[in-house]
Amino acid sequence: MVVLSIITRNGARKGLVFRRMLEATLQVPYSSMVLVDDSDDDSTSRVVKEFADAHGKELLATRSRLYGYVKATRATGRQTAIDIFLENFSDNVLIQLDDDVILRDGWWNEANGALNDPSIGMFYGATYDVNDLNEAGNVQMDGARLKALLMSFLERGRTNDIALRRSALAGIRGSFGIIPPELHLYEDAWLMRAMMCLGWGIIIGFTGAIQHDPVKLSQAEAGVVNADVDLHYTRVASKYGIIRSVDLLDDILKLPATLAALPILTYRRTRKLGPVKGLKVALAETHVKLLYRYVKVKGALTGSCNKLKYKH
Repeated sequence: MVVLSIITRNGARKGLVFRRMLEATLQVPYSSMVLVDDSDDDSTSRVVKEFADAHGKELLATRSRLYGYVKATRATGRQTAIDIFLENFSDNVLIQLDDDVILRDGWWNEANGALNDPSIGMFYGATYDVNDLNEAGNVQMDGARLKALLMSFLERGRTNDIALRRSALAGIRGSFGIIPPELHLYEDAWLMRAMMCLGWGIIIGFTGAIQHDPVKLSQAEAGVVNADVDLHYTRVASKYGIIRSVDLLDDILKLPATLAALPILTYRRTRKLGPVKGLKVALAETHVKLLYRYVKVKGALTGSCNKLKYKH
């Protein structure tokens, strides 16, 4: 019924998080797993093989297919897992899991219940940050934080922990081709938009999962580098019309508000990073916010399903 796929690069370096991610999958009744491993060495594949052997799981491990692109990306990893699933298995559901996401108890019960509806093509379990947990390990967040999580999903989707229906994946491949390999970011938005274009339902579940990323830096710490990356991939995503506003008036109003907030942002960044670097970071972050909001507005007004096909 179910195949589990894991997309990773150097997942084993995350230590206990990676092993807990694997253990948490045992709530799912899968007998086969697909590992798409673009790591720098074989340490991750060895950990997964040991886990598969210990729990009697069939393992098919591979690197990303490149689909004519210059390098492996999140999109090539995700598409490789989808293609291997369609080509080698007859199961009805593919679960895709990132290497730093730990499923909470009850995740599969919620996903399975959602997929019992034949109109549902995708189930996504809300991913909570470790900081959203209280001392008892329960998710605790205020209404504003929960609303932000939902709005983010509706705008661009998420693929941290998803269950996908086979017929939906086959339909997407037939209608739109592959996930554009250049979408190292926003491949989640493409997949969700393709589902919606074909009329498949999408359900978000709130049992969810906990996302750990011990190497992630804040934008202020990473400086201009993060902003440059975000700018590049936002422009790429704009080609496909996949990021769309779900509150058009609010996003239109926030365009000038973003500029108005620049002096305060500059003050905060210069206090932490110094005058030169602080100004660069503040300008870069403002540029990213302006472009992202513009792309959301543009997508809501002009985006169409015809734009989804990969432009070689």
